[in-house]
Amino acid sequence: MVGHALSFSDLMLVTGWAKAYGENNKQEIERILFENGIDTEEPYTVEFSQHRNLRGEIVSCERYIGEERSCKEWLKSGAASWEAEVESCGLDLRIQLKTMSKMLNTGDFIDYAQKHGIQSDN
Repeated sequence: MVGHALSFSDLMLVTGWAKAYGENNKQEIERILFENGIDTEEPYTVEFSQHRNLRGEIVSCERYIGEERSCKEWLKSGAASWEAEVESCGLDLRIQLKTMSKMLNTGDFIDYAQKHGIQSDN
């Protein structure tokens, strides 16, 4: 599993979040968390901290911390993290990708993967 955090400051930009949060509508809150990558079937916590939000701003507010979704729908959405995509691969490819990520920059990795016909198991 891959950890995933969503800042309250980013969630405030999601349509319906302020209303759901203000009404303490747990079902709607969980729907929004799920749509934004948190696996709501797994435990998650809320903590107040200073952190960097998705827009690169340093903020002090609550954030939700849990596990990133690993379902095919999320992995194919374009919003999944690189770590989640790597974890979804077979063991041999996962080892290769983790090793290469320590050696190469992203452009080099893409060239290497295309040259050697490396594809995800997805």
